Amino acid sequence: MKRVLLNDDASIRSVLEGTQELISLNTPKDAKFVDDIEYISSTDYFDSVTSTFVSIGESPSQHHTFDYTTKQWIDPRSLDEIKAQKWAEIKSQRDQLEFGGFEFEGNVYDSDQVSQGRIMGAAVAGVEQTWTLANNTTVELTALQLQQLYAALQTHIAGVHERGRIARQLIFDAETKEQIEAIQL
Repeated sequence: MKRVLLNDDASIRSVLEGTQELISLNTPKDAKFVDDIEYISSTDYFDSVTSTFVSIGESPSQHHTFDYTTKQWIDPRSLDEIKAQKWAEIKSQRDQLEFGGFEFEGNVYDSDQVSQGRIMGAAVAGVEQTWTLANNTTVELTALQLQQLYAALQTHIAGVHERGRIARQLIFDAETKEQIEAIQL
């Protein structure tokens, strides 16, 4: 025999299995329960109208919790918390774009912090160099091209950060969760 003990909100409190006598001895006097009705997950809740357990389904996001009283997923974060989370996501995306490479004269160059320093040093040195691209092939660059490469890098960085500033302002100005969620870098 199986007995499912329920909380006041119809969520599963615990499950007792064993003989009728053992289950009766371990069931509190004021407990709400159902006997021998199958459930799939300990997160299910009991629907007394249909006398069945109902799955709460998948969470819409990592931030949602299930409210067993209303039988709905809710996001308990405040608007300020949602804004802070979105800004953290945008900053991460901004960093990935800045350090994830950029294009110059049809080739993709690395733009991580070390590569940025190397590009700046090569531009200042003013001598022709063989440069290793993001795909590990090489290209010959003149001193002028190295200066142009550095300018392209700076333009890339400035563009990424401009997009970040715009997104940050939109987040700051947003008045609803839906407005915040719609913001992209």
